[in-house]
Amino acid sequence: MVKKEIEVMVIRTVHQVIGPIVEDLIRKVLKEEIQLAVEKAMLSTNGVRNSSNETSLQLKILDKVAGPVLTGKSIMGNEGTPIRVALVDKTTGEVIKSGPGCSAKVEILVLDSSGDNNEHRDNWSIEDFNNKIIREGDKTKPHFARSNYVYLEEGVAVLRDVKLGHDSSWMKSCECRLGLRIAESFRGVKVEEARSSSFMVLDSRSKLYGNHYPPSLSDEVWRLENIGKDGTRCNQLYNNKILKVKDFLFLHSINPQRLQEILGVGDKTWKSTVDHARTCILDDGSIYVYYPSEFKTGVAFDAVGGLKGAIHDSHYVPITDLSTDEKDCARSLLLVAFENGKDIISFPDETSLQHQYPSKYSDLDCLSDFFRGIEHFETLFSPESNNILCGAHSEPHRQSKGGGGLDGVAAIVIRMVRARKRFMALGGMHLQKRQRI
Repeated sequence: MVKKEIEVMVIRTVHQVIGPIVEDLIRKVLKEEIQLAVEKAMLSTNGVRNSSNETSLQLKILDKVAGPVLTGKSIMGNEGTPIRVALVDKTTGEVIKSGPGCSAKVEILVLDSSGDNNEHRDNWSIEDFNNKIIREGDKTKPHFARSNYVYLEEGVAVLRDVKLGHDSSWMKSCECRLGLRIAESFRGVKVEEARSSSFMVLDSRSKLYGNHYPPSLSDEVWRLENIGKDGTRCNQLYNNKILKVKDFLFLHSINPQRLQEILGVGDKTWKSTVDHARTCILDDGSIYVYYPSEFKTGVAFDAVGGLKGAIHDSHYVPITDLSTDEKDCARSLLLVAFENGKDIISFPDETSLQHQYPSKYSDLDCLSDFFRGIEHFETLFSPESNNILCGAHSEPHRQSKGGGGLDGVAAIVIRMVRARKRFMALGGMHLQKRQRI
């Protein structure tokens, strides 16, 4: 009894689960075999088309395919419109709008065009056409996921939502054509197949991981030429904190030799990658500062490591005021800043930076310029010079009391000059030889 119940359960399982799967498989295999048999029969009876057996009708693709074509995207014409196909008279070129063929069923196929030497040949044999068809089972090339058909209406049809598929594995780019043929016979009339000009087909996933032209500062570094996503070079850069195009340009600015060593490429590839990176649009006008609390000296720079100035004792010194040694010292800090990105702070512009880190010598510079401007008056307004100026030509009202006239001006100037000397002696700022850092 139990054995009988088990047999019944097995039979039901086969019918409900395995049956449909096997049925679909058999149907698909039979379909492909029948299609191949029909094509072989057509080939054996027709062979190569010649003048004695040439049909007067043909399918014709009216629009050129816009390439490259991405898998998963609709195939369109050059004008961004769907591609049209028509049944035409080969002799006159006129569209056949009436008759048995004007509403025929048309099969849409994809043809392999790689290594095709028949690009400009008008007539293909049936064998040529059939040998180029990419079947559904060929997963290494772009293909249609299912059979595609369209019906002519008054001799014309529009190919809408026609998409090429790809397998889960990465697909290399290749050249293909669209092929169209009548899927049914009518009154023994043969119609010549249509084929488009060749076009390039790309795996749509390559678009997601492709290079950018031009790249942006915020792009992942693998957007640059010769650096593939998740490849060896990409991983090398990631391991050295070079994640973005911005980081690549930063290290190239301060230590290009080290960057090339990290990338591990020869001079030709190196030049290609750097040239691509240099086309980047520098749209970041911020000023960055690396000035950790344990340092007395910091450095200011732009988004790609260009030196802007130094920070000393919380005061900003522009690059124009730095000596050669001071610039070298600041550039060495840029390497430290690159390794310690978390300690970098940014400012919208140089003015904002100077609000937090004012220029240390701005007030002294003004005083120094003022004193230098009046220094040459010391001799001019000395008592001896004043006697010369005011000698025989001086008039009584210029010698008035209360320090007026030239005597009063001379006294003020001399006092200011002496004040400058005291300022220089006591301040110890060495205004003429600024030692900033």
